[in-house]
Amino acid sequence: MDELDRIRWAAARSIGRGCLFALLAVGMIVFGLIPWPILAFRSGAILTALLAAVLLLRGEIAPYRDFRRTETWILMGQRHALPEARAPRAILGILQDTYRRFAVYAAALSATCWLLMFLAMALQPPGAPWTFTYRE
Repeated sequence: MDELDRIRWAAARSIGRGCLFALLAVGMIVFGLIPWPILAFRSGAILTALLAAVLLLRGEIAPYRDFRRTETWILMGQRHALPEARAPRAILGILQDTYRRFAVYAAALSATCWLLMFLAMALQPPGAPWTFTYRE
């Protein structure tokens, strides 16, 4: 494994771990709202879209951070075999690409939740107990 592959591995583990914790929280919200499927899928769609936006934002500011203050640097054992002049640009560029890749994954999951919500809306029977209607 060359040095850039080791950096990619560390970046994917670092960002993936954070995304999994965020998706765990989203999953618990969706699971808690499962008696109301439309609301559950809508909540999942909105929250994963928010996750995608945060990942895109993190990707945009990644090149301006100190790479020695990232979890990727810790997972790399706080050492690298790159030339010192090339290391910040390489590590932060890989971080930026990885953030963007995970943002695409989150956006795809959000789109799936939106589709499931519209499918649940189309398939719900009239007067179903899990529809949200205003009653006085």
